[in-house]
Amino acid sequence: MAAIGAYLTEFNSRRSRFASAAEKFRNTILTELKGLYPIPSDWPKDFNVFDHQLREVFPNLQIAVASFRPFVTWYWRWAFERVWFIYRLGKNGRGIYKQQYDQYRPCSGVEIVDGKEIIHDNTKTYRENFKRNVDNLLKFAKQK
Repeated sequence: MAAIGAYLTEFNSRRSRFASAAEKFRNTILTELKGLYPIPSDWPKDFNVFDHQLREVFPNLQIAVASFRPFVTWYWRWAFERVWFIYRLGKNGRGIYKQQYDQYRPCSGVEIVDGKEIIHDNTKTYRENFKRNVDNLLKFAKQK
């Protein structure tokens, strides 16, 4: 009986710590990306301004991700790392997007990567990509 009680106490304590860490993570993301996410009410017209905003809040987001990482279940950490990578560098991290946040730059064109011609056009989808990437980050902070 004592073992069951100890297990339930630890389980509730773990859930409480996760809820607290998840709340802090969500609040940091939403505060830092205010005006850009979830509704892009203050989206800059110039990409350089947007890029500067993202780079300015990056240290706080990095701290939030690093603080929340231990609370992500061990078998989901690789996915959490991958989602954070995609938010910063795009799907493959090489090729089309050479720098951090380039996937949010409205552009179209053709590029040759590894001898293959790649046609890309994100002039209509760059905002949706940003929203989807932030949504994917926040999915890990949902209540269990």
